[in-house]
Order: sequence, then structure tokens, then C-alpha cells
Amino acid sequence: MTPGKQAILNALEALALSMRKEGVWPSTSPSNEALNSTVPFAVDAMDFESWLAFIFIPKMSQLIHSDAALPEMEITPAARLYLEDRSTPIIKQIAAIDGLVQTARVEQGMAQ
Repeated sequence: MTPGKQAILNALEALALSMRKEGVWPSTSPSNEALNSTVPFAVDAMDFESWLAFIFIPKMSQLIHSDAALPEMEITPAARLYLEDRSTPIIKQIAAIDGLVQTARVEQGMAQ
């Protein structure tokens, strides 16, 4: 595993910890139907915090562990929209993840 991908994994773990610390980690898992939503951020089926906890963090971790190509992404604007100012540490952690993914993509020649 490259240092860049390890840094992303560490940042994902830090995001989960930050969500728990801020009290926004969901207390229940979403339904299978919600987990299979194809709408961006699954806004039709769950709140943003649930999307982070049950879709984003697991899928990014899976991509890294399987050595798959990292997606072109920027979720900080959505975090600012859905979390507003009530979860600034979480938004900062998401911004860090966006930056780490972009850096890893550049290092692997995937950035456009």
C-alpha cells in the first residue's frame, strides 16, 4: 500500500472518530434499500451523516484495500451544505480527505 493510500485510510478512521466525538455517528444502520440508493450522497434515503458512516467510509476503505483506482471526488462542498456550521471538525476532516485523494490520484497519474 502506498503512503498516500495509507494516509487516506488514517484520515477515514479519523473522520469516524470525529463523527463519534461530535455525536453525529448514526445510532442505527440504514435499510438495504437505502444503502443501494443511486442518488448522489443517497439524499433520497438517508441523511448525510449516515451516508458518510455506511457508504463513504466503507467504500473508500474497500477501494484502498483492493488497490482499486481512486475516484475523482470532492465531497467538502456537500459536507458544508448538509452539515452547515454545526460540525466544523468533521468538515475539516472531509476537506483533508478530499486533498489526500487528489494527491494520491496525481501520484498515480489519474488526475485530470
